Amino acid sequence: MAATVIPGQLIDVTDVGSTSDPKLLLKCDAFRLMRLVLPKGKELPTHTAPKQIVVQCVSGRVDFTALEKTHAMTAGSLLYLDSGEPHALVALEDSVMLVTLAN
Repeated sequence: MAATVIPGQLIDVTDVGSTSDPKLLLKCDAFRLMRLVLPKGKELPTHTAPKQIVVQCVSGRVDFTALEKTHAMTAGSLLYLDSGEPHALVALEDSVMLVTLAN
């Protein structure tokens, strides 16, 4: 569960600590924001999300496969997917990703 976030409060998405577990940073009526810390070589096999998602690479380099194409995501790149779209990824470097899920 995410700590209570007050509107206007800053969240440091780079403060990853010592865990690579997905972390819920923010949950509100419209969306949920999660941070994924992916060590080099970590793979997430093909899966889907029940609603639309936006995936952003904060740091590192990740190959993200969706819509029959592999995208090389690097810091600052962003990808939108419709609900139910199969996707998979592999971290080519230690990476930090943000995932915004529609509610």
